[in-house]
Amino acid sequence: MTSQVQSLIEACQWAPSHFLVLSDNVFSPLLYYSYLGSVIPTLLIAIFIYLNGKKELTNRLLLLMGGSFAMWVFGAMVTWATEIPSHTMFFWTLLNIFEPFVYFFAFYFFYTFIFKKDFSLSQKFLFSIPLLPTLILAPTKWMLLGYDLSNCDRNAYEGILASYGYSLEIFYAVLIVIFAIVALRKLKSKEDREKTVLLTVGITAFLLSFSLGNILEVFTENWYIGQYGLFGAPIFVGFLAYLIVHYRAFNMRLIGAQVLVAALWLSVLVLLFIRTIEDVRIVTSITLIFVLIVGIFLIRGVYREIAQRERIEKLAEELQETNERQEVLFHFIGHEVKGFLAKDAGAFASLSEGDYGALPEPMKPFVEEALAGARQGADSVGNILKASNLKKGSVTYTKEPFDLKALTAEAVEKARAVAEKKGLALSFTTDDASYQMTGDKVQISDHVLRNLIENAINYTPSGSITVSLKKDPSTGLGAGKFVFAVKDSGVGITEEDKKRLFTEGGHGKDSQKVNAHSTGYGLYIAKNIILAHGGTIRAESEGEGKGSTFIVELPA
Repeated sequence: MTSQVQSLIEACQWAPSHFLVLSDNVFSPLLYYSYLGSVIPTLLIAIFIYLNGKKELTNRLLLLMGGSFAMWVFGAMVTWATEIPSHTMFFWTLLNIFEPFVYFFAFYFFYTFIFKKDFSLSQKFLFSIPLLPTLILAPTKWMLLGYDLSNCDRNAYEGILASYGYSLEIFYAVLIVIFAIVALRKLKSKEDREKTVLLTVGITAFLLSFSLGNILEVFTENWYIGQYGLFGAPIFVGFLAYLIVHYRAFNMRLIGAQVLVAALWLSVLVLLFIRTIEDVRIVTSITLIFVLIVGIFLIRGVYREIAQRERIEKLAEELQETNERQEVLFHFIGHEVKGFLAKDAGAFASLSEGDYGALPEPMKPFVEEALAGARQGADSVGNILKASNLKKGSVTYTKEPFDLKALTAEAVEKARAVAEKKGLALSFTTDDASYQMTGDKVQISDHVLRNLIENAINYTPSGSITVSLKKDPSTGLGAGKFVFAVKDSGVGITEEDKKRLFTEGGHGKDSQKVNAHSTGYGLYIAKNIILAHGGTIRAESEGEGKGSTFIVELPA
């Protein structure tokens, strides 16, 4: 820098800047209000939408658009505040780079939001290639010719590339309007058409006010005009907030009042940056109008939420009444069916046991099969009724002392014939410890021990089943716990199936292919009984085809 240039700079008596953007060189009293009041809500809503769906292309593009706009605003604030010519030249160049990208990302975002798809490869090339000259030639005289030292305004002379950037802005804005017209002709849904119109109006209002403000600012050298052009950004944010609240756009679950309240807070916050009383009056009037509009949206939102809540509560009451009627009917049908099956099972049992004389040999297999089917049907209906009673909390438990080891041995012996018929090796291992406990002997025997052993037999095509009972000594002051386990070499359990185990009617993905008669209620019933006795139940498996182990722990 020559001594002559240095003397010219010193003669201007520019104030030093702090943090690049704070300085007395900013002679426009509305600058911080217009810049911060525009960029903060835009960036906040872009970040909020992005965080609610990071993988969505539309959300990422909106963040890129908001980020480009934020970079532009930062660069513009530096050029207003700085006293250093090199800073002016650098950040002015930055402005002219990011400005066309705001429009490109806005157009890209608009396209993906309206048409629900990405650009094709050829479209990406066609629409992005015009940006290359701005990037490649940014450091050359085509962007900035030099620094104006003829006065003390700290301005740069723009080259032809800056004018080219303004034409790009108009190009992308026109494309948005064209694609909006195309979309409106194709869309049949009223809601989709309304969303398209709202987004088009919001985004074009932002881009055109931004573009016209900057162009008029440069050609008229009236540096106040560009600030008013920035107020298109809050308009665009308002349209986005309305789309999110009214149409549930962007697949977002929570926003509504939060966004509107944040907007009110920001509109009041930026008043702190106004310097004179006259400007405060103007801006406060604008803020009051904005607060009125936001307040209307908030009140309408509250009314809508109240109306929806009332409708939901009414529907919930009607649904509860319907469920209660269906439950009564369900229990009636279940008990009737169970009664008929029990009678059939009794009749077939009498025939099988020879109460009415010896059966002819050809009839014996038929009667045995019918007896087994009737018993299995009665058990299935009983399980469904049992699960319903557990869900209502109407099951009572008879607490009495019993020997868990003897009960387990009995359950194993009852299942042995079925296991051997299937070619499975069934064994029971335990020790000499006492397994006396207090609980509902029948419930634990029929719905826990027997159910887990029968499940292992049903879901093990070949191999072995090991039933074990051991005592796990307590490490504290308690008496320890009894651990009952059934390990098989069967079909195994996938991680996906584990999530459905022990749930009401929960089936594994392919469980009914192996056991067609499974109701899916057995493990649910077993879990509730074990929990009622203060115990736990879980399943372990290394995966499909690798067998499984069901473990029950009961307090000793």
